[in-house]
Amino acid sequence: MKKISLLFMVAMSLSVIGCNPTKGGGGETPEPPTPEPPSPGERHDVDIDVPELVALSEPAVYFHYWRQDCTYTNWDMWIWEKDHDGAAFNFNYKDNWGVVAAYTLSSWEDPLANTLGFIVRKGGDTWADKDLGGSDKYLDFSLFTADENGSYHVYLISGQTDIYIDPEGHVKGTIKQASFPKVNILSASANLGMTSWSLRENGVEIMGNPSTKNIRRIYQTLPEGKTVDFAKKYELYVTFEDETSANALVSKFLLFGSEEFGNLYNYEGDDLGVEVDANGTTFKVWSPLSSSVKLRVYDSGTPAALTGGDDTHQEYEMTKEEKGVWSYHSTNQLYGKYYTYVVTNEAYTEKETVDPYAKSAGINGSRGAIVNFEETNPTEWDSIQPLPFDRKEMVVYETHVADVTSSSTWTGTETNRKLFNGMYEKGTKYTENGNIVSTGFDHIASLGVNAVQILPLYDQANDEVNPSFNWGYNPLNYNVIEGSYSSNPYDAAVRVREFKELVKAYNKEGMNIIMDVVYNHVAGAQGCNFDVLVPGYYFRYNDNGSYSNGSGCGNETASEHFMMRKFMIDSACFWTKEYKLGGFRFDLMGLHDLETMAQLTSAVKQLNPSAVIYGEPWSGGTSPLPDSESAKQINGNKYQGYGAFNDKIRDGLIKGGLAGPTELGWITNNKTNIGNDINMITRGIKGITAAGTAINDPDKTVNYVTCHDNRTLYDRFIATKKFTAEQDELLEKMNVLANAVIMLSEGTSFMLAGEEFLRTKQGNENSYNASYEVNELDYSLKIKHPRMMENYQKLIQMKTLSGALHLDQEKASAINIKASSDGSMISYKIVEEDINRETYIIHANGLPVENTVDLTGYTLYWSTLEGNAKEISAATPVGQYETIIAYRNL
Repeated sequence: MKKISLLFMVAMSLSVIGCNPTKGGGGETPEPPTPEPPSPGERHDVDIDVPELVALSEPAVYFHYWRQDCTYTNWDMWIWEKDHDGAAFNFNYKDNWGVVAAYTLSSWEDPLANTLGFIVRKGGDTWADKDLGGSDKYLDFSLFTADENGSYHVYLISGQTDIYIDPEGHVKGTIKQASFPKVNILSASANLGMTSWSLRENGVEIMGNPSTKNIRRIYQTLPEGKTVDFAKKYELYVTFEDETSANALVSKFLLFGSEEFGNLYNYEGDDLGVEVDANGTTFKVWSPLSSSVKLRVYDSGTPAALTGGDDTHQEYEMTKEEKGVWSYHSTNQLYGKYYTYVVTNEAYTEKETVDPYAKSAGINGSRGAIVNFEETNPTEWDSIQPLPFDRKEMVVYETHVADVTSSSTWTGTETNRKLFNGMYEKGTKYTENGNIVSTGFDHIASLGVNAVQILPLYDQANDEVNPSFNWGYNPLNYNVIEGSYSSNPYDAAVRVREFKELVKAYNKEGMNIIMDVVYNHVAGAQGCNFDVLVPGYYFRYNDNGSYSNGSGCGNETASEHFMMRKFMIDSACFWTKEYKLGGFRFDLMGLHDLETMAQLTSAVKQLNPSAVIYGEPWSGGTSPLPDSESAKQINGNKYQGYGAFNDKIRDGLIKGGLAGPTELGWITNNKTNIGNDINMITRGIKGITAAGTAINDPDKTVNYVTCHDNRTLYDRFIATKKFTAEQDELLEKMNVLANAVIMLSEGTSFMLAGEEFLRTKQGNENSYNASYEVNELDYSLKIKHPRMMENYQKLIQMKTLSGALHLDQEKASAINIKASSDGSMISYKIVEEDINRETYIIHANGLPVENTVDLTGYTLYWSTLEGNAKEISAATPVGQYETIIAYRNL
């Protein structure tokens, strides 16, 4: 161990902040000109009302946190067990160090084995600030000594990144990272000075230095002629200046993108996973660095730990073949069986895991399934094909499977509620005071949308026995359908059949299904099937060897690696072919590289030429992937056959996304810098996200104003504090105007389910794990807001049927859009040359201005305020929050 109190002294000497330190001893101390700041471990007042620390009744972890300014108000901790969701933990005690977050170890499942991640944050769920360098911290209990009660004490100092093991400021000597940046170079670093080190290959030293001068970094060429053998295990052993020692596995993760690794192991075959034919069943899995892979075949997909489960299995040794592929062939057709692999390599011993290429699974996705997909096909399945829409004529309706039927206002078959079966059940209605409205499937079909984007429906790290609401951005098995949406999650074939029935039902009503895919991260990287089969390969890492976190979810996949790219392409093609999907929405597409997105799009379009692929052109954090190689918005002009969400038109209209809740846009009558809002809107109307190198093509633009992220329009308007819930009629008008701009723009139009009847999520801007009630589609709102549905139907009809709104890049960019001098009105005319017709579109916001337009010679299509009853003339009045559509033949 090494004491680093000198750092404290330096920090103190630079500070002039004081907060009434309480010192022992008698007598009076004169007030100094500048208050003396306390030192860590010195008693001082805290500004939160918490009791003195007492020992908890069972083993616990105590996080002692010290701030030089003694200000602890609004600070708390976000703590998570590895591969589990996080939660907020308050500082609930105080002691001589500062404040303490003291919680029993039983607050988590197995923290000593799994480690705890933590962040010290300010502002609660607003995440206004993060301390300790701002990065995720991980508590390795092996570096700490438990006290006589089996508890652990952790010491944290504001502004410093180290985790201290005692109040004197000691740190345990550790190897911070050890890796091979090149096939003949060792790189390592430690938190203390190293006095000796040794690199061992399969336990035998190949180089080292028995006496160094307290170095903290190693960058050493391997012995002449020596390069890394990918099949061998390398460990670094070091001794520190305090005479303690440590050892660590030397990672090969920086070599996985190298030519050397690729030449040895990149596999181009299309037979990974399970194939059943007349000759039997063949299993193939890519695990090039493993010394052993075994196949387990089960009769049951349910582990014995669950009611009715059975762990009985047969185990078979697999054979390692070319490019690191392991295989096993059975002469039996094993339909209906379940399987796993048992893997041994340098990171795992006899670790059981699910095949990433498994195409169905048992309960909770714990065992892959061998399914006869032919037997899962509904009647008429062979006649079902994705509808060949031009992406510029599409209106995409985004929803979650459960949202469609979770409300009590959906009165269909109770056993179908929250399931695939409910989402396509016909004939459901809601009645209130003699008013009858359609719900569920019939409601969606009546809107006239031609695509439905469903939030993630692949297998997630969820409890399928006792499901609770979850958006689904926690991937477990990418090629498996989530069981909690199935009427029988224990039967691997049922979920397949029921989802196909859903696709068929929507297809017959003129709607394609678009799948929301989340290839950018997994629910938990360590111990997942990717990591077990090839440790370190499928993910990106920071320089210190920790998982990079560009997703904001603890890890990010390395799409640029050949076999991760191959997996994504194989997976997307499987979904396209087997389920006849209309396209994909890519979560955090900015974390994927341009080459992968181009190859994937090309492969999918070979199966479905009209497939629509688009994504979020940003990341959720800092990534090692260079911006120049990423599918971020700045590289939109490099997109090949796919597009992205246009957050600029959204921000111009309502200031969504990361904007503060009270910030205003054009819809909410912003009067400051309104020219910038109008510029973003007018570019979006032309199908342009931003000028320059960004997206400037309607074939690459998805215009939207709300989606599952952030607030609904109703909640956004209320959050501004400029509008109230009592202003129903006004809120209706604002809502319709916002999506009128979206529907009457070039490119793909996108809307959130429920906006057509003023949906609310009770103000929740991040409802990923809120209740079913918060996320439900409440169909009683259709009765409360009867005019809205008709407006949406007319706008959607205009978008899907009018060639004026399906222009290519050249014609769209030529649209002449005019804005009134005060910014209250936007208008434009679009000519359809093939039918010689001109469409005139006018939008007005809520500024108290009397606007008029000359509609002489035009025929009214629709007014969002007066329907088809509006009288038009040379001075047609344009009301507040009104959209007018008119046309004339040239």
